[in-house]
Formats: sequence, C-alpha cells, structure tokens
Amino acid sequence: MSDPDLVDLHCHFVPGVDDGARDVEEAMAQLIECERSGIRTVVTTPHLAASAARGPWRDGIEDAFAELAAVASRDCPAVTLGRSFEFRLDDPDADLSDRSIGLGDGGGLLVEFPMLAMPAYPDRMLDVVLAADWIPVLAHPERYAGIERAYGWIGAWREKGALMCVNAGSLWGEHGGEALRVARRMLGDGSVDLIASDNHARPSRAATVRQAWDYLKEAGCEEQATLLTAVNPAAVLSGSRLMGVPPCEPRSGWVDRLRRLVTGG
Repeated sequence: MSDPDLVDLHCHFVPGVDDGARDVEEAMAQLIECERSGIRTVVTTPHLAASAARGPWRDGIEDAFAELAAVASRDCPAVTLGRSFEFRLDDPDADLSDRSIGLGDGGGLLVEFPMLAMPAYPDRMLDVVLAADWIPVLAHPERYAGIERAYGWIGAWREKGALMCVNAGSLWGEHGGEALRVARRMLGDGSVDLIASDNHARPSRAATVRQAWDYLKEAGCEEQATLLTAVNPAAVLSGSRLMGVPPCEPRSGWVDRLRRLVTGG
C-alpha cells in the first residue's frame, strides 16, 4: 500500500507575522521538506487574536502570505498552500462573521485558548464559536496547563461538536511531560480527531505530520495514522464527514524505538 497524501492544517510559515518563520527563506525550507516527505496540502495558520481580527495586523498577514504563495507555487508545485488562522479566543464578543478565516470551505475554525491556559469557562468560549456557525477545531488540547487534571473537558468539548487537533510533537515529548501523557491518553481512548504539526520553522519547533505518521505506523497504528494525518484533515477542509479513529494501542517497546525514529538518536 502506498503512503497517503498527508495534510497539515496548523503551521506558522507566513513570514514575519508571528513567532514562526522569520522570512520567506525559512518558510520555504519547511515547505520543501513538506513536499519531499509527501505532505501535499499545507494550511498555514498565523496567530490572530479575536480582538484584532480586522485591521492593519490582519492586512499585514494577507500581504505576507501572498508573497510566500508566489514563491511556493514556483518552487513547491506539488504542495497546495492555503491560509487560515490560529484564532485566539481572547474576546467573548468576537466578530466571527468573516468566513475567510476558516479552514478551507468546510466550516472549521482553528481556535486556541489564550496563554496556553485553561480558561475559567472553556465551554463558553467554544459556545461563541459554535454560535457563529463554525466547527471549533481546538488546537493542541493536550498542551493547556492543567488539562491532565481536568481531562474530562476533552470529552465535553467533543460532545459539543469540537474537534481535537493534537500537535505531532506532543507524541514524543516536544511540549513536555503533561502534553506527552495527555496526547497518548487521548490516542488510547480515541479522543484525537486530527494531528497537525504546529511547525514554527525553528529547530526546536519543526515537527511534521510525516513524522507523526511514521511514528504511529511504527507503533502498530497505521490505520489511525492515516485517518489522523490524511483522511480527517482533508475532510475538515472539504466539509466532509470525519471518520471515527479507533483507539491506538501501540506495540510493546515502542517508546524507545519511536524516540530514535524522530530524533535520530
């Protein structure tokens, strides 16, 4: 069976607009690696606060993306490059009426809680998104401080209709021990809907969905790998129905093998 065409719905390649790629050269280095590794669709998602969703900051992002897209179409023709946002929910009265902020045409909106912290009323924050007729795609739910103790929120968010998009690097500890444990627990109970890179074009933040696919395949979870990094991300972009992802129960002794696979050590 050939490897699937992978899709990355969360990365920071628009140059010079956030804590991701600093210039076009850094962004292109990552896109070239995406093309080489079989990632065929990349949606770059610069940070955008709800409180600054319109105005000069947004205009600057659009201009920088247009510059990157022009170079990418020439140098990475096998990669379809899109632009959305990682929408920071810092304003309960946010205007979410602009449909161009979403992930493709499928009605999904990539959102994050501010400061990588659990808000006092996390269900209400997602209710704002749902009320605006978006499907919340919650970025890196495993990374919010305290989520391990409040793990029940993950099920509650999914019951509301939110999708859980785990960072690839969390699978092997890039974001610390709590994120590692929560990500693996989510895989084990089938609570992960998508995996994306959250690649920031920096040496310590350059995980890819290809690494995640290889990682899970090596663990004996190839079906889950394909659903999480190819099938379901493509469905989010198109508005198609997502597939349920069976619990991932890795083979014995996988941790050390997979750490070597990803780090080369």
